[in-house]
Amino acid sequence: MFLSLFADIIASPPVIQQTPASILIKSGQVALLHCYHGDNSYPYMLWYQSAAGGRHTMDLIGLLHYETQTPEKSFENRFNMTGHSKGKAQLIISDTKPEDTAEYFCAAR
Repeated sequence: MFLSLFADIIASPPVIQQTPASILIKSGQVALLHCYHGDNSYPYMLWYQSAAGGRHTMDLIGLLHYETQTPEKSFENRFNMTGHSKGKAQLIISDTKPEDTAEYFCAAR
């Protein structure tokens, strides 16, 4: 009995869907990335950039709290986060530049 109760109270992480899996665009264009998790227990959606070139770090682009975006200073000019943190959200990169070449990740918290 205790084990089944314990199993019922363990929170599982949300399943995050991010699209597209990859994107190839020219400089100056707009990149649009989508993220979805649909779990009301996670009111924050965070976006990260892992830059190309062997630099194994992840930089926080910013976060959405419900519909309010809070970008990091170094990303606030061309990176916008829209949508809702408890559902579907987008990362929009305007006027893309070669230095934007990276892997992008969304996470729920």
